Amino acid sequence: MVAALFSYRRGSSLLHKANAGFKIIFLFAFSLFVFWGKAPDTAKEIFCASTIARTAICLAASAAMFFLAGANWKSLLGLRFVIYIGLMMTALKIIATPADSWADGAAYGLLYTARFLTSALAAQCVFETTTMVQIQDALHLPLVVTLCINFIPQIFSEWEKIKLAARARTNAKTQKNPAKACALFLGQLQALLFVMLQKAETTRRAVANRRRDF
Repeated sequence: MVAALFSYRRGSSLLHKANAGFKIIFLFAFSLFVFWGKAPDTAKEIFCASTIARTAICLAASAAMFFLAGANWKSLLGLRFVIYIGLMMTALKIIATPADSWADGAAYGLLYTARFLTSALAAQCVFETTTMVQIQDALHLPLVVTLCINFIPQIFSEWEKIKLAARARTNAKTQKNPAKACALFLGQLQALLFVMLQKAETTRRAVANRRRDF
């Protein structure tokens, strides 16, 4: 079974009991603070005391939220994509910098990965402990906005299922051929869009019916 990233998990942790509106506002402000300001360009600037201290404090705050949310260690596996994106950003930055400045590119990629992981972990903790209805009731959001927030974990889950299904039905030659691989990718995107449209309509009807019952 594929675990959905940022999906709600039942529990009685301190973060489960916290006000949903406060958690969402805190996550927004915290993510802004993590990436706030001009990103350092050189390894000397990145590894200075102020940048390291700020990054360490933010990462410690995310770790504290993780334990307040009940420390679901399996959820950390879903954050592997952060490492992959960080490695890709690091490689692109190294390629784009002069040969004698590759250390600057590597340092930039490391900082970006640390910041991205910090924000992603905080988001995981918030959405793991907050339901869609709690968010809507706390912030008085329109139904369409709440559905968009709720679809964040569902998109990751459905995309992983579609990829696994496509991989099982195609041979290795097709996957290695650039043209066929591109066509396969576009087909997967179309399937994802179709599935999410179906889920959007189903969820809209379910929430509307639930509201009429109260």
